[in-house]
Amino acid sequence: MNNQQIDYYDSVSKKKIPKQDWMREKLPADYWEKGTQSRKSKEQWFKVNVNILMERMRHNNTDVHILQWKHGCEIDQQSDGTLKFIKVVRTT
Repeated sequence: MNNQQIDYYDSVSKKKIPKQDWMREKLPADYWEKGTQSRKSKEQWFKVNVNILMERMRHNNTDVHILQWKHGCEIDQQSDGTLKFIKVVRTT
């Protein structure tokens, strides 16, 4: 949302957490639970892939390793106020 972080996954508490008050207030609890399950799955995927990268690059566990994933979308507001999604943007 205009380069603002809207949520994050806390790997210590194992929960998807809203960063914007409007998300916390407007979205139901099951949205956060489903999101938490999805992020737990992605956490496992990241761990596997970071380990593969570490092996290939001959790094060890004492080095700091960060794999960041960002995604968003471009939208256009129509004359009737509805939103039209233009494209999805993902970076790793």
